Amino acid sequence: MKQKFDINKIKAAFKKADPEQTTNFSNNYYPFWNIQEGEEAIIRFLPDANDENPTGFLLEKVTHKLEINGETRNVPCLKMYGEECPICKVSSAFYKEGDKVNGKKFWRSKQHLGQALIVKDPLPVDKETGETHEGKVRYLSLGWQLFEVIKTAFQSGDLDVPPFAFEGGCDFIIKKTKQGEYDTYAIASRFARKSRDLDDDEIEIAEEGMVDLSTLLPPKPVYEKVQAMLEAALTGAKYEEGRESREDLASRIGEKLSARKAAMNDEDEDDDSPPWEETKSKKPAAKPSKAVEDDEFEEEADEILATIRNRRKNKAE
Repeated sequence: MKQKFDINKIKAAFKKADPEQTTNFSNNYYPFWNIQEGEEAIIRFLPDANDENPTGFLLEKVTHKLEINGETRNVPCLKMYGEECPICKVSSAFYKEGDKVNGKKFWRSKQHLGQALIVKDPLPVDKETGETHEGKVRYLSLGWQLFEVIKTAFQSGDLDVPPFAFEGGCDFIIKKTKQGEYDTYAIASRFARKSRDLDDDEIEIAEEGMVDLSTLLPPKPVYEKVQAMLEAALTGAKYEEGRESREDLASRIGEKLSARKAAMNDEDEDDDSPPWEETKSKKPAAKPSKAVEDDEFEEEADEILATIRNRRKNKAE
């Protein structure tokens, strides 16, 4: 398979990336987090089967953690699908009134998904199959440490050819070390210094195992379902699976959001910086920060919190 990649476009795609770690794995993911201190795994990133992916080989996954019915659930952030997210609104509203604890609690978390041919696997053999992951295509879930290593390599100019190219690409080394009392991948993990062409067998395995990374993302939930789950997390009310709308809060906010969207001709470019990382500069900006939304957005978020407080008060009485 002849591959053509523009290294400059890939570098540009990493300029705004700023992930936060979260965890969500399946059996098809390579569990590199289980390697021992001092051990290293060697992988070869593979391209996304979707050639419209700007990075070529990684895809961002964004979720919120909500406590619902006594359990922690990962809820897809609707911004991942290009829509307004009610959980992001509530998080910003908490920050607006100085509640950093709840603001951060409801803020979105990020990870990056990829796929790779496992070149060297230090993990023990599977007790049932007697095999390792070596020589197989596996999915990857990367937290902020490994993603920062990858992003820095692109931004520093160390890579002249996309590392996931079959010809002229290079392997990636994942190595676990210690930083103080904590495990870290940030110190010793890196791209190999020498490029390496994949051999015919590796190319065959890669082409058979590669997927469109968007298929690894969860299905987009409807807006009303996300609202209902959020309300349950905020008020402690029971969330009923399958009941995707609430007659009061969900309906009111949904109608208001639809009206607001209809009135907007354009959408400002999204600034994905968490509110707790905002600078304290008082200089006027060309555009309002999306970390704390425009006045109309803030009023809507205030109404959400006011509704929640009233419900809690009534419940207590």
